[in-house]
Amino acid sequence: MKSYHILLFSICLFLSSCAVQASYFGDTLPATTSVDVFYSAHDVTKDYKVIGHLNCANGNQETVKRLLTDKAKAIGADAIVITGNTVDSSGKYGSDVVNADALRYK
Repeated sequence: MKSYHILLFSICLFLSSCAVQASYFGDTLPATTSVDVFYSAHDVTKDYKVIGHLNCANGNQETVKRLLTDKAKAIGADAIVITGNTVDSSGKYGSDVVNADALRYK
């Protein structure tokens, strides 16, 4: 029975280490409670400043959008502009990554 618990714990640990997360590079401001999502900077009607850049491994569209917006809230962004994806042809870093700019309204 003890070995069963160790095996179950090991599997859980392995699966949690493979969880997809959004990465961020830029300024960090006080957290926000909501984030607007745009797919083109031309659609943003408010004045803004780009405070940083987000990326996340591509997958299910809703999951990727949730991960990016959750990270954007945590770093203090008011909006994100999903700028597209980058495909890694070397296979070293996975198939592809979704990129986004983090915006703070002026």
